[in-house]
Amino acid sequence: MAEVTERQGTIDQENRDFWDEACGTVLARELGITDHDAESLRRYDDTYFAIYPYLLRHVALADMRGKRVLEIGLGHGNLAQKIAAAGAAYSGLDIARGPVGMVRHRFAVAGLPGEVLQGSILQCPFDDESFDQVVSIGVLHHTGNFAAALREVHRVLKPGGRATIMVYNAYSYRRWLRFTGPTLRHWLWNYFGLGDRPTAGVAGRRAYDHDSLGGEPPATEFLSRRELRTLCRSFQSVRAALEQTGGRRMLGLRGRLILCATLGRLWGLDIYATLTK
Repeated sequence: MAEVTERQGTIDQENRDFWDEACGTVLARELGITDHDAESLRRYDDTYFAIYPYLLRHVALADMRGKRVLEIGLGHGNLAQKIAAAGAAYSGLDIARGPVGMVRHRFAVAGLPGEVLQGSILQCPFDDESFDQVVSIGVLHHTGNFAAALREVHRVLKPGGRATIMVYNAYSYRRWLRFTGPTLRHWLWNYFGLGDRPTAGVAGRRAYDHDSLGGEPPATEFLSRRELRTLCRSFQSVRAALEQTGGRRMLGLRGRLILCATLGRLWGLDIYATLTK
């Protein structure tokens, strides 16, 4: 047990260091955005939601007014600002200082209320049954212990509350094409119990996330919808859908969106799941 705790402590520290550069920094640099004034943030957000138009189909802002909403993992703060502006009583939690600072800055610029804390979902600082909704997009699979993170999401949700999460799809077209061996081993383990559950190597992690220096995150778990439903058995209902493809630089934004609406729905990179407690 001490060895497991020590290993998790190492992952937590590496996550604090890696994600201190707010997720979205690379896109901001692509757009030539070098400051964080209101106009620059608006330009970033317009581009981001154009690239991921399906995101707000899953994160139901219209249902958040007057509700207590916790966001886990804050990135560049664009979703946090949308949630707070929708009239939610917003709380945000991120393991790294940079994203926390970004959301606090956004709220100050926009004049929005909200509570933004630095901390890990694995040691979640909120009470049982505190929130009507939890949102976590592309975060829980980086904690080093997805199952434990999911238990904390369940704990802080009120009965009847809803969580919207995004995790990486273990059986996406990218995984089968670029990482065939690990994907096949994952499939054999998942469906037939053969061997051990594969862990993502450096190349597999870097293919999905990297910082401005090209470094990869310390931990990434890839999950199947079958696996996710098993892990979510403490929830009353689970709805899962596939989204997302690459190809923006090669195909342009319009070409990528066509690909998302076709290939993305069948073999997409991401699983968007709605979990009801």
